[in-house]
Amino acid sequence: MTLKNIILTAFVFAITLTSCEEQNNKSKSQPSNKKEKTINLTSAYTTQQIMDEDEFWKLIEKSRIAANNNYKIQCDSLKTILLTLEPTEIEKFDNTFSALLDAAYDYKLWGATNVINGDSNTDDFDNFIQYLIGYGKEKFYQSIKDPESCVSWIKSNNEDTSEGLRYSATRAYRQKTGKDPSATIQPKYELKGIPFTLDYDTLMKLYPKLAKKFMATNNGR
Repeated sequence: MTLKNIILTAFVFAITLTSCEEQNNKSKSQPSNKKEKTINLTSAYTTQQIMDEDEFWKLIEKSRIAANNNYKIQCDSLKTILLTLEPTEIEKFDNTFSALLDAAYDYKLWGATNVINGDSNTDDFDNFIQYLIGYGKEKFYQSIKDPESCVSWIKSNNEDTSEGLRYSATRAYRQKTGKDPSATIQPKYELKGIPFTLDYDTLMKLYPKLAKKFMATNNGR
């Protein structure tokens, strides 16, 4: 190989190496967009008053697994788990539960509840949200974002009770202290979003999947 060819080869190699290094540095400086930010509906509340939301969901998941996905048993299993905590932590758990209930007070979810359970009142809606929380973080958040996403697994109140999960903390706290937990978080529980009529045609249009599964069996439909 001639001296000229050696010099040319070395020059090309140097340019290629520099280009690769620049591309590598550029990739490192630009964070990936594949990882979505974790949604946290309790972030608006003072952290001293509530439990870290990730810790909250770990306890919910633990109770669900212990109950083998039986919601009635889960209410008791959650109480048993909470009894292992200090009273102040049980209060924080209870406050976090209240914050999540408030965050889920949305017209879209309210409409879905009416499809699933027939004409629902505020108590039915509150119980339904508790039921969603019992299924864990992923399904809870997904149901708020897209209520129809729960069609493959949700049950109506006629098929499975949806009462009691939020009271597991109250029962655990009473057993440990003889008192009720201090509700330092007291949301207004007001529906958010855009209101709409709950007539049959509107619900059929907005929730076609849920309507196909539930509205044919609900009384008065």
